[in-house]
Amino acid sequence: MPENKDIAVLAKKVYELSTLTPAQLEARKWEALLIVSAVYSAATPDGVAKAQADREARWGDAIRKEGLLSALHPKWHLRTDDGKPPVLKHALESALINPHRDLRTRFQALLFIPPGDREPLTDLVRALAADAFSGAKGEARDQYLDVMRGLSPTWFKDPWLTVQPQDGQSPLEILIDNQGSTHDGGIYDDPSDDTEWEKIKFGWADAIRTWDINFLRDNPLAQLYLGVESAAAKAAETAGDIASGANEAAKGLATLLRWAPYAAAGIAVVGLTAAVLVARR
Repeated sequence: MPENKDIAVLAKKVYELSTLTPAQLEARKWEALLIVSAVYSAATPDGVAKAQADREARWGDAIRKEGLLSALHPKWHLRTDDGKPPVLKHALESALINPHRDLRTRFQALLFIPPGDREPLTDLVRALAADAFSGAKGEARDQYLDVMRGLSPTWFKDPWLTVQPQDGQSPLEILIDNQGSTHDGGIYDDPSDDTEWEKIKFGWADAIRTWDINFLRDNPLAQLYLGVESAAAKAAETAGDIASGANEAAKGLATLLRWAPYAAAGIAVVGLTAAVLVARR
């Protein structure tokens, strides 16, 4: 199921508007229209049809009594003074599972909102920026932050800056166009999607910081170095018929591999690492 988490923002707005009286909704008609339009643009055709049917069943007679232009008023999608949830609830529910909404679709829906109409939809920009940032690659995140810091030292107080084009591209597009996992062990690396090698490569450092006894005892990185040392030492002890030079090389390799994790942070993998780990297991 798609994670249309920004619909939670719209749902909150709909709820707040649905608690208003018809007279209060009249005073906030334009804001209500923007929210209603945003919900319907995110909904599925089935959700829209259900909402329209519910509106007709509950408010059809009242709409016709007030006149044709009254049908355009957003209050009919938000009113709850008949004791039922707003008809917009059907559209909201369908938007939650709409498979055709992605970051690009959400971005385009906000791109052409006139400046004077933006304030009620600001939370949608915040939600989009948060989703785009959390799913972007590390380099894209850094580039995005550099651009935003260059625009304003307080850019985070004005989310609409992320949508406005800068040199032909909106800052948010940097994130949207570069979605993907980061596997560099840095601050943006999500350990939940690490490969087996990354769990080995980065896991031992985290295990030390958190003092993870199980990992420290059984971690594959330790097994790797212990395995290489054991294999090299055995060769050195039992190969009496090997030239002394080769024997010393084996001992040297064992020593090097034993101390390499302490000598260099982020140790490079020697060519025989994979073979030794397989042999060890």
